[in-house]
Amino acid sequence: MITVLFFAINGFAGEKKKETVKKELDEKSKLEFDYSFMEGVRSKITGDFQGAMGWYDNCLKIDPESPVVKYEIANLLLGTDDYNGALQLAREAVAGNPSNLWYKLLLANVLQKKSMIEEACNVYADIIAKYPDKEEFYLIESGLYTSVEKWQKAIDVYDRYEKQNGITEPVSIEKIRLYSKLNNVKGASDELLKLINKFPEKNEYLSLLAELYFNYDQDKKGLQILNKLLKVDPQNGYVHLYLADYYRGKNKLSEADKHVKEALVSDELKNSFKVQYMLTLILSGDTVKITDTDLNSYMDILMSKYSEDLSIRALHSDFLRKDGKLQEAREELDYILDKEKNNYMVWQELLLICNELQDTNCMYSQSVECIKYFPEQPLPYALAGISLMMRKDYGEAVDFFERGVKLADEQVQLRSQFFSYLGDCYYNLDSTEVAFRMFDNVLSINPENALVLNNYAYYLSLLDKDLRKAEDMSSRAVLLEPDNGTYLDTHAWVLFKRKVYSEALYYMKQAMEKTTEPSGVLYEHYGDILYVNGKKEEALAMWLKAKEAGDEVSTDLNAKIAGTYVFN
Repeated sequence: MITVLFFAINGFAGEKKKETVKKELDEKSKLEFDYSFMEGVRSKITGDFQGAMGWYDNCLKIDPESPVVKYEIANLLLGTDDYNGALQLAREAVAGNPSNLWYKLLLANVLQKKSMIEEACNVYADIIAKYPDKEEFYLIESGLYTSVEKWQKAIDVYDRYEKQNGITEPVSIEKIRLYSKLNNVKGASDELLKLINKFPEKNEYLSLLAELYFNYDQDKKGLQILNKLLKVDPQNGYVHLYLADYYRGKNKLSEADKHVKEALVSDELKNSFKVQYMLTLILSGDTVKITDTDLNSYMDILMSKYSEDLSIRALHSDFLRKDGKLQEAREELDYILDKEKNNYMVWQELLLICNELQDTNCMYSQSVECIKYFPEQPLPYALAGISLMMRKDYGEAVDFFERGVKLADEQVQLRSQFFSYLGDCYYNLDSTEVAFRMFDNVLSINPENALVLNNYAYYLSLLDKDLRKAEDMSSRAVLLEPDNGTYLDTHAWVLFKRKVYSEALYYMKQAMEKTTEPSGVLYEHYGDILYVNGKKEEALAMWLKAKEAGDEVSTDLNAKIAGTYVFN
Protein backbone atom coordinates (compact mmCIF):
# COMPACT_ATOMS: atom_id res chain seq x y z
CA MET A 1 0.00 0.00 0.00
CA ILE A 2 2.83 2.37 0.89
CA THR A 3 4.70 1.48 -2.30
CA VAL A 4 1.62 2.24 -4.41
CA LEU A 5 1.26 5.58 -2.67
CA PHE A 6 4.93 6.35 -3.31
CA PHE A 7 4.62 5.76 -7.05
CA ALA A 8 1.37 7.69 -7.10
CA ILE A 9 3.23 10.69 -5.71
CA ASN A 10 5.87 10.37 -8.39
CA GLY A 11 3.21 10.11 -11.04
CA PHE A 12 1.57 13.23 -9.66
CA ALA A 13 4.98 14.87 -9.69
CA GLY A 14 5.30 14.33 -13.38
CA GLU A 15 1.95 15.98 -13.99
CA LYS A 16 2.85 18.99 -11.83
CA LYS A 17 6.17 19.36 -13.58
CA LYS A 18 4.37 19.52 -16.93
CA GLU A 19 1.98 22.16 -15.55
CA THR A 20 4.93 24.19 -14.25
CA VAL A 21 6.59 24.06 -17.62
CA LYS A 22 3.44 25.24 -19.31
CA LYS A 23 2.89 28.20 -16.98
CA GLU A 24 5.63 30.82 -17.40
CA LEU A 25 5.67 33.95 -15.20
CA ASP A 26 5.80 37.31 -16.90
CA GLU A 27 8.82 39.50 -16.21
CA LYS A 28 7.13 41.64 -13.56
CA SER A 29 5.81 38.62 -11.65
CA LYS A 30 9.19 36.95 -11.86
CA LEU A 31 10.92 40.00 -10.37
CA GLU A 32 8.34 40.24 -7.58
CA PHE A 33 8.69 36.48 -6.90
CA ASP A 34 12.50 36.65 -6.75
CA TYR A 35 12.41 39.67 -4.43
CA SER A 36 9.91 38.03 -2.04
CA PHE A 37 11.87 34.78 -2.04
CA MET A 38 15.18 36.48 -1.22
CA GLU A 39 13.53 38.51 1.54
CA GLY A 40 12.10 35.28 2.92
CA VAL A 41 15.57 33.71 2.95
CA ARG A 42 17.03 36.82 4.60
CA SER A 43 14.33 36.81 7.29
CA LYS A 44 14.90 33.12 7.97
CA ILE A 45 18.66 33.64 8.35
CA THR A 46 18.11 36.47 10.84
CA GLY A 47 15.68 34.37 12.88
CA ASP A 48 12.53 36.22 11.85
CA PHE A 49 10.58 33.10 10.96
CA GLN A 50 7.20 34.82 11.00
CA GLY A 51 8.47 37.42 8.55
CA ALA A 52 9.95 34.67 6.37
CA MET A 53 6.59 32.89 6.31
CA GLY A 54 4.91 36.10 5.12
CA TRP A 55 7.35 36.52 2.24
CA TYR A 56 7.06 32.87 1.22
CA ASP A 57 3.24 33.15 1.28
CA ASN A 58 3.56 36.08 -1.12
CA CYS A 59 5.68 33.86 -3.39
CA LEU A 60 2.93 31.25 -3.46
CA LYS A 61 0.38 33.88 -4.43
CA ILE A 62 2.54 34.61 -7.45
CA ASP A 63 3.42 30.98 -8.23
CA PRO A 64 1.20 28.52 -6.32
CA GLU A 65 3.11 25.50 -7.70
CA SER A 66 6.67 26.58 -6.73
CA PRO A 67 8.46 23.49 -5.25
CA VAL A 68 11.30 25.53 -3.73
CA VAL A 69 8.89 27.75 -1.78
CA LYS A 70 6.97 24.72 -0.52
CA TYR A 71 10.29 23.21 0.54
CA GLU A 72 11.27 26.35 2.48
CA ILE A 73 7.86 26.61 4.21
CA ALA A 74 7.95 22.89 5.06
CA ASN A 75 11.34 23.41 6.72
CA LEU A 76 9.91 26.27 8.81
CA LEU A 77 6.90 24.17 9.84
CA LEU A 78 9.19 21.29 10.77
CA GLY A 79 11.03 23.66 13.12
CA THR A 80 7.73 24.43 14.89
CA ASP A 81 6.79 20.71 15.17
CA ASP A 82 3.92 21.16 12.71
CA TYR A 83 4.62 17.79 11.13
CA ASN A 84 1.31 17.49 9.31
CA GLY A 85 1.72 20.79 7.49
CA ALA A 86 5.39 20.05 6.80
CA LEU A 87 4.52 16.63 5.39
CA GLN A 88 1.91 17.99 2.99
CA LEU A 89 4.24 20.65 1.62
CA ALA A 90 7.27 18.30 1.47
CA ARG A 91 5.19 15.86 -0.59
CA GLU A 92 4.17 18.68 -2.93
CA ALA A 93 7.77 19.91 -3.24
CA VAL A 94 8.96 16.43 -4.23
CA ALA A 95 6.02 16.08 -6.64
CA GLY A 96 6.95 19.39 -8.24
CA ASN A 97 10.62 18.43 -8.66
CA PRO A 98 11.19 14.67 -8.17
CA SER A 99 14.89 14.88 -9.06
CA ASN A 100 15.79 17.26 -6.19
CA LEU A 101 17.73 15.36 -3.50
CA TRP A 102 17.11 17.95 -0.76
CA TYR A 103 13.35 17.82 -1.19
CA LYS A 104 13.40 14.03 -0.79
CA LEU A 105 15.65 14.22 2.25
CA LEU A 106 13.24 16.68 3.88
CA LEU A 107 10.30 14.41 3.06
CA ALA A 108 12.10 11.41 4.58
CA ASN A 109 12.94 13.45 7.69
CA VAL A 110 9.31 14.53 8.19
CA LEU A 111 8.08 10.99 7.68
CA GLN A 112 10.55 9.79 10.29
CA LYS A 113 9.35 12.47 12.73
CA LYS A 114 5.78 11.20 12.23
CA SER A 115 6.97 7.61 12.82
CA MET A 116 6.04 6.68 9.26
CA ILE A 117 9.18 4.59 9.06
CA GLU A 118 8.23 2.29 6.18
CA GLU A 119 7.43 5.22 3.90
CA ALA A 120 10.58 7.08 4.98
CA CYS A 121 12.59 3.97 4.05
CA ASN A 122 10.89 3.91 0.65
CA VAL A 123 12.05 7.48 0.06
CA TYR A 124 15.62 6.53 0.99
CA ALA A 125 15.42 3.52 -1.32
CA ASP A 126 14.42 5.89 -4.12
CA ILE A 127 17.36 8.19 -3.24
CA ILE A 128 19.77 5.22 -3.20
CA ALA A 129 18.55 4.09 -6.62
CA LYS A 130 19.62 7.48 -7.96
CA TYR A 131 22.79 7.84 -5.83
CA PRO A 132 24.05 4.26 -5.34
CA ASP A 133 27.54 5.42 -4.35
CA LYS A 134 26.34 7.41 -1.32
CA GLU A 135 27.10 5.10 1.61
CA GLU A 136 25.33 7.18 4.25
CA PHE A 137 21.87 6.64 2.72
CA TYR A 138 22.16 2.85 3.04
CA LEU A 139 23.14 3.26 6.68
CA ILE A 140 20.21 5.61 7.39
CA GLU A 141 17.68 3.31 5.72
CA SER A 142 18.94 0.20 7.51
CA GLY A 143 19.07 2.15 10.79
CA LEU A 144 15.42 3.14 10.38
CA TYR A 145 14.37 -0.46 9.82
CA THR A 146 16.43 -1.51 12.84
CA SER A 147 14.71 1.15 14.98
CA VAL A 148 11.36 -0.58 14.40
CA GLU A 149 12.90 -4.08 14.75
CA LYS A 150 12.47 -5.00 11.08
CA TRP A 151 15.74 -6.91 11.16
CA GLN A 152 15.37 -8.72 7.82
CA LYS A 153 14.56 -5.52 5.91
CA ALA A 154 17.66 -3.89 7.45
CA ILE A 155 19.70 -6.88 6.26
CA ASP A 156 18.21 -6.49 2.76
CA VAL A 157 19.44 -2.89 2.67
CA TYR A 158 22.96 -4.04 3.64
CA ASP A 159 22.79 -6.69 0.91
CA ARG A 160 22.11 -3.94 -1.63
CA TYR A 161 25.03 -2.00 -0.18
CA GLU A 162 27.36 -4.99 -0.58
CA LYS A 163 26.33 -5.47 -4.21
CA GLN A 164 27.41 -1.91 -4.83
CA ASN A 165 30.47 -1.63 -2.55
CA GLY A 166 31.60 -5.17 -1.81
CA ILE A 167 32.16 -6.85 1.57
CA THR A 168 33.24 -4.51 4.39
CA GLU A 169 33.93 -5.35 8.03
CA PRO A 170 31.51 -2.85 9.68
CA VAL A 171 28.57 -3.89 7.50
CA SER A 172 29.26 -7.60 7.92
CA ILE A 173 29.51 -7.23 11.70
CA GLU A 174 26.19 -5.36 11.71
CA LYS A 175 24.58 -8.09 9.60
CA ILE A 176 25.85 -10.72 12.04
CA ARG A 177 24.22 -8.77 14.87
CA LEU A 178 20.93 -8.58 12.93
CA TYR A 179 20.97 -12.28 12.07
CA SER A 180 21.53 -12.99 15.78
CA LYS A 181 18.40 -10.94 16.54
CA LEU A 182 16.54 -13.28 14.16
CA ASN A 183 18.20 -16.36 15.75
CA ASN A 184 19.41 -17.14 12.24
CA VAL A 185 22.64 -19.03 12.97
CA LYS A 186 23.24 -19.92 9.33
CA GLY A 187 22.92 -16.31 8.20
CA ALA A 188 25.30 -15.10 10.92
CA SER A 189 27.81 -17.89 10.26
CA ASP A 190 27.71 -17.22 6.50
CA GLU A 191 28.60 -13.59 7.17
CA LEU A 192 31.50 -14.62 9.41
CA LEU A 193 32.72 -17.07 6.76
CA LYS A 194 32.72 -14.19 4.25
CA LEU A 195 34.95 -12.18 6.61
CA ILE A 196 37.21 -15.18 7.24
CA ASN A 197 37.66 -15.70 3.48
CA LYS A 198 38.33 -12.01 2.84
CA PHE A 199 40.57 -11.47 5.90
CA PRO A 200 42.27 -14.88 6.48
CA GLU A 201 44.95 -13.26 8.64
CA LYS A 202 42.40 -12.16 11.27
CA ASN A 203 41.92 -15.10 13.60
CA GLU A 204 39.40 -13.18 15.69
CA TYR A 205 36.70 -13.91 13.10
CA LEU A 206 37.24 -17.63 13.53
CA SER A 207 36.97 -17.08 17.30
CA LEU A 208 33.72 -15.18 16.81
CA LEU A 209 32.39 -18.01 14.66
CA ALA A 210 33.23 -20.50 17.39
CA GLU A 211 31.56 -18.27 19.99
CA LEU A 212 28.48 -18.05 17.76
CA TYR A 213 28.25 -21.84 17.62
CA PHE A 214 28.67 -22.09 21.38
CA ASN A 215 25.91 -19.55 21.94
CA TYR A 216 23.54 -21.68 19.86
CA ASP A 217 24.50 -25.02 21.44
CA GLN A 218 26.51 -26.18 18.46
CA ASP A 219 29.50 -27.00 20.65
CA LYS A 220 31.04 -29.54 18.33
CA LYS A 221 31.45 -27.01 15.51
CA GLY A 222 32.76 -24.40 17.94
CA LEU A 223 35.38 -26.72 19.41
CA GLN A 224 36.52 -27.83 15.95
CA ILE A 225 37.20 -24.22 15.00
CA LEU A 226 39.07 -23.35 18.21
CA ASN A 227 41.19 -26.50 18.07
CA LYS A 228 41.98 -25.72 14.46
CA LEU A 229 43.15 -22.27 15.53
CA LEU A 230 45.36 -23.72 18.29
CA LYS A 231 46.90 -26.18 15.84
CA VAL A 232 48.04 -23.27 13.70
CA ASP A 233 48.91 -21.01 16.65
CA PRO A 234 49.38 -22.86 19.99
CA GLN A 235 50.21 -19.58 21.78
CA ASN A 236 46.93 -17.89 20.88
CA GLY A 237 45.91 -16.62 24.31
CA TYR A 238 42.47 -15.46 23.19
CA VAL A 239 41.57 -18.95 22.02
CA HIS A 240 42.83 -20.47 25.27
CA LEU A 241 40.57 -18.12 27.21
CA TYR A 242 37.57 -18.97 25.00
CA LEU A 243 38.23 -22.64 25.73
CA ALA A 244 38.75 -21.95 29.44
CA ASP A 245 35.38 -20.23 29.70
CA TYR A 246 33.72 -22.97 27.66
CA TYR A 247 35.08 -25.81 29.82
CA ARG A 248 34.32 -23.94 33.03
CA GLY A 249 30.72 -23.60 31.88
CA LYS A 250 30.65 -27.35 31.35
CA ASN A 251 32.14 -27.94 34.84
CA LYS A 252 35.29 -29.41 33.30
CA LEU A 253 37.40 -27.40 35.71
CA SER A 254 40.77 -29.10 35.16
CA GLU A 255 40.51 -28.41 31.41
CA ALA A 256 39.52 -24.81 32.11
CA ASP A 257 42.45 -24.42 34.52
CA LYS A 258 44.89 -25.76 31.93
CA HIS A 259 43.77 -23.26 29.28
CA VAL A 260 43.85 -20.29 31.69
CA LYS A 261 47.46 -21.09 32.54
CA GLU A 262 48.36 -21.40 28.85
CA ALA A 263 46.78 -18.00 28.19
CA LEU A 264 48.60 -16.32 31.09
CA VAL A 265 52.04 -17.29 29.75
CA SER A 266 51.17 -16.39 26.15
CA ASP A 267 53.16 -13.40 24.94
CA GLU A 268 50.59 -12.92 22.17
CA LEU A 269 48.03 -11.85 24.77
CA LYS A 270 48.57 -8.37 26.18
CA ASN A 271 49.15 -8.22 29.92
CA SER A 272 46.46 -5.55 30.25
CA PHE A 273 43.96 -8.09 28.89
CA LYS A 274 45.25 -10.72 31.33
CA VAL A 275 44.74 -8.31 34.22
CA GLN A 276 41.16 -7.61 33.08
CA TYR A 277 40.49 -11.34 32.77
CA MET A 278 41.80 -11.97 36.28
CA LEU A 279 39.58 -9.21 37.65
CA THR A 280 36.61 -10.80 35.86
CA LEU A 281 37.37 -14.12 37.57
CA ILE A 282 37.61 -12.41 40.97
CA LEU A 283 34.34 -10.51 40.49
CA SER A 284 32.46 -13.58 39.25
CA GLY A 285 31.90 -14.61 42.88
CA ASP A 286 31.78 -18.29 41.87
CA THR A 287 34.09 -19.72 44.54
CA VAL A 288 33.26 -23.29 43.51
CA LYS A 289 34.51 -22.99 39.94
CA ILE A 290 37.19 -20.38 40.75
CA THR A 291 38.79 -20.98 44.14
CA ASP A 292 41.26 -18.76 45.97
CA THR A 293 43.85 -21.47 45.33
CA ASP A 294 43.23 -21.16 41.58
CA LEU A 295 43.50 -17.38 41.68
CA ASN A 296 46.69 -17.46 43.72
CA SER A 297 48.26 -19.95 41.34
CA TYR A 298 47.39 -17.71 38.38
CA MET A 299 48.83 -14.73 40.20
CA ASP A 300 52.05 -16.67 40.89
CA ILE A 301 52.37 -17.46 37.17
CA LEU A 302 52.01 -13.80 36.22
CA MET A 303 54.45 -12.62 38.90
CA SER A 304 56.95 -15.26 37.92
CA LYS A 305 57.02 -14.25 34.25
CA TYR A 306 56.08 -10.56 34.29
CA SER A 307 57.37 -9.20 37.59
CA GLU A 308 58.63 -6.04 35.88
CA ASP A 309 55.18 -5.19 34.50
CA LEU A 310 53.64 -2.51 36.73
CA SER A 311 50.07 -3.53 35.90
CA ILE A 312 50.85 -7.05 37.13
CA ARG A 313 52.41 -5.65 40.31
CA ALA A 314 49.30 -3.53 40.90
CA LEU A 315 47.12 -6.62 40.48
CA HIS A 316 49.38 -8.48 42.92
CA SER A 317 48.89 -5.68 45.43
CA ASP A 318 45.11 -6.10 45.13
CA PHE A 319 45.49 -9.83 45.79
CA LEU A 320 47.62 -9.25 48.86
CA ARG A 321 45.22 -6.64 50.23
CA LYS A 322 42.28 -8.99 49.67
CA ASP A 323 44.13 -11.62 51.74
CA GLY A 324 44.73 -9.12 54.53
CA LYS A 325 48.46 -8.88 53.79
CA LEU A 326 48.49 -5.11 54.00
CA GLN A 327 52.21 -4.61 54.58
CA GLU A 328 53.13 -6.74 51.55
CA ALA A 329 50.50 -4.94 49.46
CA ARG A 330 52.00 -1.62 50.51
CA GLU A 331 55.47 -2.79 49.43
CA GLU A 332 54.13 -3.62 45.97
CA LEU A 333 52.65 -0.13 45.63
CA ASP A 334 55.91 1.40 46.85
CA TYR A 335 57.69 -0.53 44.08
CA ILE A 336 55.27 0.79 41.43
CA LEU A 337 55.55 4.39 42.62
CA ASP A 338 59.32 4.14 42.66
CA LYS A 339 59.10 3.43 38.91
CA GLU A 340 56.18 5.67 38.00
CA LYS A 341 54.67 8.42 40.14
CA ASN A 342 51.98 9.69 37.76
CA ASN A 343 49.26 7.11 38.45
CA TYR A 344 46.83 8.58 40.98
CA MET A 345 44.94 5.31 41.50
CA VAL A 346 48.15 3.71 42.82
CA TRP A 347 48.70 6.64 45.19
CA GLN A 348 45.10 6.33 46.40
CA GLU A 349 45.49 2.61 47.11
CA LEU A 350 48.72 3.26 49.00
CA LEU A 351 47.16 6.01 51.13
CA LEU A 352 44.16 3.86 51.99
CA ILE A 353 46.43 0.98 53.02
CA CYS A 354 48.45 3.35 55.23
CA ASN A 355 45.15 4.38 56.78
CA GLU A 356 44.10 0.73 57.34
CA LEU A 357 47.47 0.06 58.96
CA GLN A 358 46.94 3.17 61.15
CA ASP A 359 50.47 4.17 60.21
CA THR A 360 50.31 7.93 60.74
CA ASN A 361 53.88 8.48 59.51
CA CYS A 362 53.06 6.73 56.24
CA MET A 363 49.74 8.59 55.92
CA TYR A 364 51.42 11.94 56.36
CA SER A 365 54.61 11.47 54.32
CA GLN A 366 52.91 9.72 51.40
CA SER A 367 50.01 12.19 51.34
CA VAL A 368 52.41 15.13 51.18
CA GLU A 369 54.34 13.38 48.39
CA CYS A 370 51.12 12.61 46.50
CA ILE A 371 50.05 16.27 46.69
CA LYS A 372 53.19 17.22 44.76
CA TYR A 373 51.97 15.21 41.77
CA PHE A 374 48.20 15.56 42.21
CA PRO A 375 47.53 18.87 44.02
CA GLU A 376 43.92 18.88 42.78
CA GLN A 377 42.93 15.61 44.50
CA PRO A 378 41.23 16.13 47.90
CA LEU A 379 41.90 12.70 49.48
CA PRO A 380 45.61 13.20 50.30
CA TYR A 381 44.76 16.47 52.09
CA ALA A 382 42.21 14.58 54.20
CA LEU A 383 44.61 11.80 55.15
CA ALA A 384 47.50 14.16 55.85
CA GLY A 385 45.19 16.17 58.12
CA ILE A 386 43.92 13.04 59.90
CA SER A 387 47.46 11.88 60.61
CA LEU A 388 48.22 15.29 62.14
CA MET A 389 45.01 15.18 64.21
CA MET A 390 46.06 11.80 65.60
CA ARG A 391 49.31 13.47 66.72
CA LYS A 392 47.23 16.32 68.21
CA ASP A 393 48.89 18.77 65.82
CA TYR A 394 45.57 20.50 65.21
CA GLY A 395 46.90 23.78 63.81
CA GLU A 396 48.77 22.17 60.91
CA ALA A 397 45.88 19.75 60.34
CA VAL A 398 43.53 22.71 59.84
CA ASP A 399 45.72 23.96 56.99
CA PHE A 400 45.37 20.67 55.11
CA PHE A 401 41.63 20.41 55.76
CA GLU A 402 41.00 24.00 54.65
CA ARG A 403 42.85 23.35 51.39
CA GLY A 404 41.11 20.02 50.88
CA VAL A 405 37.56 21.24 51.42
CA LYS A 406 38.00 23.73 48.55
CA LEU A 407 38.76 20.81 46.22
CA ALA A 408 35.77 18.70 47.27
CA ASP A 409 32.96 20.88 45.92
CA GLU A 410 31.48 18.11 43.76
CA GLN A 411 32.15 15.30 46.29
CA VAL A 412 29.46 16.09 48.82
CA GLN A 413 30.23 13.33 51.32
CA LEU A 414 33.95 14.08 51.33
CA ARG A 415 33.20 17.79 51.78
CA SER A 416 31.07 16.85 54.77
CA GLN A 417 34.00 14.86 56.20
CA PHE A 418 36.33 17.84 55.83
CA PHE A 419 33.93 20.07 57.77
CA SER A 420 33.69 17.39 60.48
CA TYR A 421 37.49 17.22 60.84
CA LEU A 422 37.72 21.01 60.87
CA GLY A 423 35.09 21.15 63.63
CA ASP A 424 37.10 18.76 65.81
CA CYS A 425 40.34 20.64 65.15
CA TYR A 426 38.91 24.09 65.88
CA TYR A 427 37.29 22.79 69.06
CA ASN A 428 40.64 21.47 70.27
CA LEU A 429 42.18 24.84 69.37
CA ASP A 430 39.57 26.51 71.62
CA SER A 431 37.89 28.18 68.63
CA THR A 432 34.53 26.80 69.66
CA GLU A 433 32.34 29.19 67.63
CA VAL A 434 34.22 28.31 64.42
CA ALA A 435 34.04 24.62 65.37
CA PHE A 436 30.28 24.77 65.79
CA ARG A 437 29.90 26.50 62.41
CA MET A 438 31.81 23.62 60.84
CA PHE A 439 29.51 21.09 62.51
CA ASP A 440 26.48 23.05 61.31
CA ASN A 441 27.92 22.82 57.78
CA VAL A 442 28.15 19.05 58.11
CA LEU A 443 24.57 18.71 59.30
CA SER A 444 23.29 20.95 56.51
CA ILE A 445 24.80 18.45 54.07
CA ASN A 446 23.92 15.31 56.01
CA PRO A 447 21.47 15.79 58.91
CA GLU A 448 21.81 12.09 59.76
CA ASN A 449 25.56 12.13 60.42
CA ALA A 450 25.50 10.29 63.75
CA LEU A 451 29.16 10.91 64.57
CA VAL A 452 28.86 14.69 64.21
CA LEU A 453 25.52 14.74 66.05
CA ASN A 454 27.21 12.94 68.94
CA ASN A 455 30.42 14.99 69.02
CA TYR A 456 28.63 18.31 68.60
CA ALA A 457 26.25 17.43 71.45
CA TYR A 458 29.10 16.35 73.71
CA TYR A 459 31.12 19.51 73.09
CA LEU A 460 28.06 21.64 73.91
CA SER A 461 27.49 19.67 77.11
CA LEU A 462 31.07 20.24 78.24
CA LEU A 463 30.49 23.98 77.83
CA ASP A 464 27.00 23.85 79.43
CA LYS A 465 25.79 25.56 76.27
CA ASP A 466 22.58 25.04 74.21
CA LEU A 467 21.75 21.92 76.17
CA ARG A 468 18.31 21.49 74.59
CA LYS A 469 19.96 21.49 71.16
CA ALA A 470 22.58 19.07 72.51
CA GLU A 471 19.85 16.75 73.82
CA ASP A 472 18.06 16.79 70.47
CA MET A 473 21.26 15.91 68.60
CA SER A 474 22.40 13.19 71.02
CA SER A 475 18.91 11.68 70.92
CA ARG A 476 19.04 11.52 67.10
CA ALA A 477 22.48 9.90 67.24
CA VAL A 478 21.15 7.19 69.57
CA LEU A 479 18.14 6.60 67.31
CA LEU A 480 20.48 6.16 64.36
CA GLU A 481 22.83 3.78 66.22
CA PRO A 482 21.05 2.43 69.32
CA ASP A 483 23.83 -0.06 70.14
CA ASN A 484 26.65 2.48 70.14
CA GLY A 485 27.91 2.77 73.74
CA THR A 486 29.68 6.08 73.08
CA TYR A 487 26.50 7.71 71.75
CA LEU A 488 24.48 6.37 74.68
CA ASP A 489 27.08 7.81 77.08
CA THR A 490 26.87 11.25 75.39
CA HIS A 491 23.08 11.24 75.59
CA ALA A 492 23.20 10.25 79.27
CA TRP A 493 25.75 12.98 79.96
CA VAL A 494 23.65 15.65 78.23
CA LEU A 495 20.63 14.58 80.30
CA PHE A 496 22.80 14.72 83.44
CA LYS A 497 23.80 18.29 82.54
CA ARG A 498 20.12 19.13 82.09
CA LYS A 499 19.46 17.59 85.55
CA VAL A 500 17.18 14.89 84.15
CA TYR A 501 18.90 12.41 86.45
CA SER A 502 16.70 9.31 86.37
CA GLU A 503 16.60 9.29 82.56
CA ALA A 504 20.35 9.91 82.48
CA LEU A 505 20.86 6.82 84.65
CA TYR A 506 18.72 4.70 82.30
CA TYR A 507 20.83 5.59 79.25
CA MET A 508 24.11 5.37 81.19
CA LYS A 509 23.33 1.78 82.21
CA GLN A 510 22.71 0.96 78.55
CA ALA A 511 25.98 2.63 77.59
CA MET A 512 27.89 0.43 80.04
CA GLU A 513 26.10 -2.71 78.81
CA LYS A 514 26.93 -1.89 75.17
CA THR A 515 30.62 -1.11 75.85
CA THR A 516 32.97 -4.11 76.10
CA GLU A 517 35.91 -2.12 77.56
CA PRO A 518 34.63 1.07 79.24
CA SER A 519 37.07 3.97 79.41
CA GLY A 520 37.91 6.00 82.48
CA VAL A 521 35.59 8.73 81.17
CA LEU A 522 32.63 6.33 81.00
CA TYR A 523 33.32 5.06 84.52
CA GLU A 524 33.51 8.63 85.81
CA HIS A 525 30.29 9.63 84.04
CA TYR A 526 28.55 6.58 85.45
CA GLY A 527 29.81 7.44 88.94
CA ASP A 528 28.56 11.04 88.68
CA ILE A 529 25.12 9.94 87.49
CA LEU A 530 24.85 7.27 90.18
CA TYR A 531 25.81 9.83 92.84
CA VAL A 532 23.12 12.38 91.89
CA ASN A 533 20.59 9.52 91.88
CA GLY A 534 21.48 8.77 95.52
CA LYS A 535 23.59 5.65 94.85
CA LYS A 536 26.75 6.89 96.57
CA GLU A 537 28.48 3.58 97.26
CA GLU A 538 28.02 2.44 93.67
CA ALA A 539 29.26 5.85 92.52
CA LEU A 540 32.46 5.49 94.55
CA ALA A 541 33.12 2.06 93.00
CA MET A 542 32.82 3.56 89.52
CA TRP A 543 35.13 6.49 90.35
CA LEU A 544 37.77 4.08 91.62
CA LYS A 545 37.53 2.14 88.35
CA ALA A 546 37.86 5.44 86.49
CA LYS A 547 41.04 6.25 88.40
CA GLU A 548 42.40 2.78 87.66
CA ALA A 549 41.68 3.19 83.94
CA GLY A 550 43.21 6.65 84.08
CA ASP A 551 42.44 7.81 80.53
CA GLU A 552 41.19 11.38 80.15
CA VAL A 553 39.43 11.55 83.51
CA SER A 554 38.61 14.94 84.97
CA THR A 555 40.80 16.85 87.41
CA ASP A 556 37.92 16.60 89.93
CA LEU A 557 38.06 12.79 90.15
CA ASN A 558 40.20 12.68 93.33
CA ALA A 559 37.88 15.15 95.05
CA LYS A 560 34.88 12.99 94.13
CA ILE A 561 36.59 9.92 95.62
CA ALA A 562 37.51 11.86 98.76
CA GLY A 563 33.93 13.10 99.11
CA THR A 564 34.93 16.75 98.97
CA TYR A 565 33.50 17.51 95.52
CA VAL A 566 30.22 19.40 95.50
CA PHE A 567 27.77 18.67 92.63
CA ASN A 568 25.75 21.68 91.46
